[in-house]
Amino acid sequence: MTINTHDKMKNSVQQKVIDDKIRDELEFSDFVADDGICDDSYYDSADVIYVKDFGARGDGIKNDSSAIRKALTALKHLPKGSTLVFEPDTTYYISSGKYAVDLKDLDGVNICGNNTTILVKPIMSFCRIENCSDIVIKGITFDYRIKPFVTAEVVSSSGDGIIRIRTDKSLNIRGTYKQPVADYFGLVDKKDGRYPIGITTYKVVNPGENIYDVKCNNIFEDRDLRIKMMKEERYKFIVPMPHVGQVIEHAISITGNKNVTILDCNVCCAANFVFSVSGNDGFVYFKNLIVGSEDEVNIDVPIIGWRDGFCCKDNRAKIVWEDCKVKSLCDDVLNMSASQLHVQQVGADLVSLYLQESALPYVDIKINDEITFFDSELSEILGKRTIKSVEIFDSHVEVKLDSEIGPIPNSPAIRAVINDIYLVNSVIKNCDFRGNFNLCTPLYISDSIFCVRDISTQSSILFSNCQLNFEIAKEDAIDIEHLEGVVFSDCKIKKNILQ
Repeated sequence: MTINTHDKMKNSVQQKVIDDKIRDELEFSDFVADDGICDDSYYDSADVIYVKDFGARGDGIKNDSSAIRKALTALKHLPKGSTLVFEPDTTYYISSGKYAVDLKDLDGVNICGNNTTILVKPIMSFCRIENCSDIVIKGITFDYRIKPFVTAEVVSSSGDGIIRIRTDKSLNIRGTYKQPVADYFGLVDKKDGRYPIGITTYKVVNPGENIYDVKCNNIFEDRDLRIKMMKEERYKFIVPMPHVGQVIEHAISITGNKNVTILDCNVCCAANFVFSVSGNDGFVYFKNLIVGSEDEVNIDVPIIGWRDGFCCKDNRAKIVWEDCKVKSLCDDVLNMSASQLHVQQVGADLVSLYLQESALPYVDIKINDEITFFDSELSEILGKRTIKSVEIFDSHVEVKLDSEIGPIPNSPAIRAVINDIYLVNSVIKNCDFRGNFNLCTPLYISDSIFCVRDISTQSSILFSNCQLNFEIAKEDAIDIEHLEGVVFSDCKIKKNILQ
C-alpha cells in the first residue's frame, strides 16, 4: 500500500500524540542537551592546547603517557570552555598509569579528537571521568594493544572438567596460571544463548603450538554438557587472556559528575565492564557511540567485553543514548538500577540504612529525597516518606523522616530505595542494541532496534516505533518480567514470541 506525504505527516502527528499521552501517564520527561554537545565551534573556545605541544609523538609505538598527563594538568588551569586537541587520524600509545586518560576535577572542558585512537597497554583502564562538570569527549577510539580474549578449539577431554585446547594465539604464560577471581569464566561460541564455563587454571602443554590444559569448575550449570558441545559439535571456546581478561574492572568509569557528553567515540573491546556510570547528576549523554567493531567480517573474536556494556547505578542524572550501537557482550547491554538499602528502625520517624554488600555508608542520600520502604520477599510497599536530615556513620546512615513510618518488621527482607535516584527516567533514541537487558529504572525507547536475548524489568518502559528481534530458538519465547509496566507503541514485534 502506498502512503502519500500527507498521510505520513498525519500518521506522524498521531503517533506523537499517542506517545505524549503514554509518556504523561508513565511520568516520562523529554531531554534537551544542546548546551552540552561539542561541535566544530570548540576551536573558538577560551583556549585550545594540543597534546603534541607537550611531547606526544602519536606514532602508536612510543609511550605518550607522560605527555598526555602534562596536557591534562595544563588544561585544568585554563579558563572554562577550553579544549585539549588530539591530532586527527593519529594513534597514541599509553603504557603506564592506572588510567590512559584521567579526567578528574575538571570544569567546562572539551577533550577532542578526530578519528583519533588511544591504544592502551593492559592492565590499565581506558578513561576515568570523576567529579567533573560540563565535560565533553569527542572523536576518540579506545582499544587495547593486547585483546582480553582468545579463541580456542577443544582438542580433547580427560574428564572431571579438564580439557585440552589449542588457541589462535599464545596466552603468554609459563607453567600454570591460576584464575584471579572466583567467577572467572570462558564462553562457548554458540549464538543462540549464553553458555559460560568456569575456569580454575590454565597449564602450558606445548607453547610452540599454543596447546594448554584447562581445568573447568562447576560455578555454572551444565559444565560437562557444554564441554561435550565443544568437543563433539566443534563449537569454539572463547577464553580470557591471562593477566588481561576479567582483570580490569571497568574500561571507562563516569562517577560523581554533572553533565557529561561522549560524542563520536568508539570502544573496541573491554576486559570486563565497558562503562560504569554511577553517582552522576544533570545528564550523561552518549551520542554516536559504538561499542564493538564495525568490521563484521574480519573481527577476531565474536565478543568485545566480558561483562555489562553499561552498568548504571545510583544516578540522579538522566542518561541518554542517541545514534549508538552496542553488540557482542557476554552480559547485559544495559544494567540500570539503584541500590537497595537494608533497613533497621531506630524510632518512629528515624531509620538506619546500610548497604550490605559494601559495609560502607551509602553517602548518596540527600535532604528532601523521597524514600520508599518495601518488603522484598512479599513485594509489598510499606510506605513513602521525605528525608529531613541525614547523619553519616562509619558503616551506616541514619535519616530522619518528615513523619512517622509506623512499625517496620525486623527482617532482612525489608529494604529501602531512594526515589530521586531510582525513578530518573532515561532515554534511548535511534540506537541498535543487541544482547541482554536488565532495566530497573524507567526508560523511554524510540526509533531503535533491539536484538534481545532476555529482558528483565521492574519499572515502566515505553518502546515507541521500535523493532524487536530475538536471539533465541524459534520455538522458545522471551520472558519479560513485570510486563504490566512495559508498553509497545507502534513496534514491530512477533506477538507469539512474548511469554
